[in-house]
Amino acid sequence: MHQLSKRNIASFLKGRIFFYGILLIAAAAILTYLFLREKPVEYYDRTGYYLGTYVTVRVGSKTISPVVLADAAMKEIARIDEKFGSRGSGTIARLNATGQADDLDQETVFLVKSALEVAENTGGAFDPTLFTLTALWGFDDADSEKRVPLDSEIASALAKTGYRRVELDENEMAVRLPEGLTLDLGGIAKGYAVDLAIARIKSLDPQATGFIDAGGDIGVIGPKYGDRPWIVGIRDPRGKSVQDVIEYIYLYDGAVATSGDYERFFIVDGIRYHHILDPKTGNPSRSGVISATVINKSAMLADAYATAAFVMGKDPGITFLPRYGTLVFLVMEDRSTFKSPGFEVYQQK
Repeated sequence: MHQLSKRNIASFLKGRIFFYGILLIAAAAILTYLFLREKPVEYYDRTGYYLGTYVTVRVGSKTISPVVLADAAMKEIARIDEKFGSRGSGTIARLNATGQADDLDQETVFLVKSALEVAENTGGAFDPTLFTLTALWGFDDADSEKRVPLDSEIASALAKTGYRRVELDENEMAVRLPEGLTLDLGGIAKGYAVDLAIARIKSLDPQATGFIDAGGDIGVIGPKYGDRPWIVGIRDPRGKSVQDVIEYIYLYDGAVATSGDYERFFIVDGIRYHHILDPKTGNPSRSGVISATVINKSAMLADAYATAAFVMGKDPGITFLPRYGTLVFLVMEDRSTFKSPGFEVYQQK
């Protein structure tokens, strides 16, 4: 009995050792899996002031430091700001000062051509020659005096506008402006900068994800964590803060831009005067729209078409914009909403 007990005990101990050995192997395997498995992307934010607004880059990468990607994006945005701003010593500023520019680079010709095409597609609702008018109202700069101009002043400024008067010669890579006419690419350059910044990030890491927000012009770098949509709130134009949202959209790619009468405005005698001017009247647009949100594959086009949609209004207005790859969501003065057919696709997760 004594010897049998010893054998039983030895057998029992061997079984326990084997059992714990299996547990240790399993635990080691689990720890190895947890260590080696793919970690979720961590996002890095960088914010700077460019193109007259705050620009935020949120980017994540599995292979490259997001700090490097954000820095590359911001450098590209800063370059566009310097080159295409209406003030300073950039290309457009020099063109406005001289009225003529020859041997332009391909990028400048492309952006001017794109602006003129959107103007033509929208019947002039978007017009890149309104700088004189914008300055007259005081919307050219945050520090400019805001005032309601005299009718005679508006008429005089209107005479110095008109996108069809811009002479673009692609063969000679030249732009000529009649006397008094000035170009203002602010309504398209911001979105263009977002597109280029995204392209720069993708050139470094095609699998990078995130988005760029340039004062409401949002371009998607890639889906959130690789497979989820970024949720974009459409601000309530009469809400008390940016947290007041009237609708949500869900973006895996592409871009969205909003033009609203709450962005830059002043009030005189109870009347709201905003910065989105009607190229036909020279006054703030009175189409019945107080906010226009546009979805497009390109942030550059979303930027320009959002302005045009605000000016054109609901009917017949924006109904033909889908032919240009543009879907629109309008908020009207009575707080009713209108959206292009197909817009609802972006309201689903």
